[in-house]
Amino acid sequence: MTTYATEKVGTTKDYSVFKYFDRNRVISKNHVEDLRKDMTQRGQLERVIVNERWFVIDGQHRIEARKLDKKPVDFRIKKGASIIDVTAINNSAKIWNNAAWLRNYSHVEHNNNKSYKQYATFKKQHGFTESICMALLSEDFHDYGRKSFKKGTFKVKNLERATGNANQIAELIAIDKRLNALKAVLAFLKLKTLTNFKYNVFESQLKKNKRRLPVCMNVEHWIDSFIDEIYNYNLRKPHKRLVNRHIS
Repeated sequence: MTTYATEKVGTTKDYSVFKYFDRNRVISKNHVEDLRKDMTQRGQLERVIVNERWFVIDGQHRIEARKLDKKPVDFRIKKGASIIDVTAINNSAKIWNNAAWLRNYSHVEHNNNKSYKQYATFKKQHGFTESICMALLSEDFHDYGRKSFKKGTFKVKNLERATGNANQIAELIAIDKRLNALKAVLAFLKLKTLTNFKYNVFESQLKKNKRRLPVCMNVEHWIDSFIDEIYNYNLRKPHKRLVNRHIS
């Protein structure tokens, strides 16, 4: 048996009516900006929840996003709701992971499903982490394709090149397992853009000098270590040393 309840809903551009609990999480400017971009395209898909005193139970980031664009806020009133409900909503929310996004966007109904199917096959073939697979396929050095993956706009830049890079990385990992890390992989991809870089030289030098590799904290540290402690170390002619002039 289905029953229906009448709930008070509305729309307003008077943002001053909304009140935030001091105990609620701090508003993230980045999250507000992401929501703003999304709602510019799709509109406000979910109503903000407030109690009868206009304290926001769910949706403070949506309000701030709509305020920036001077757009009306759709809301519904849940009488008697309190900070306890704020906590309950956030604790019970099941956040989608990459597997869920992949299942969704690889569906035939999604217009960009080909890239997600390629990603799934690529990951199965090479066995790297999700982040490394995204970085290799997208060739995005800023966020490694993570945001576009969640939005359904993920693109494979060059599958053949990604496969070649993956095979080389697998060979390097077989020499030194520490290279099985996103930062190390990104450093290697950037290293390949340098004039005079030769993969066979790097592989040979890694075998000889892998003990010289320090514990690297970031991509830049990996790049410097690959150049100074591996590639250039005791390098003999006719091979040419690498000079880092344009990558970081």
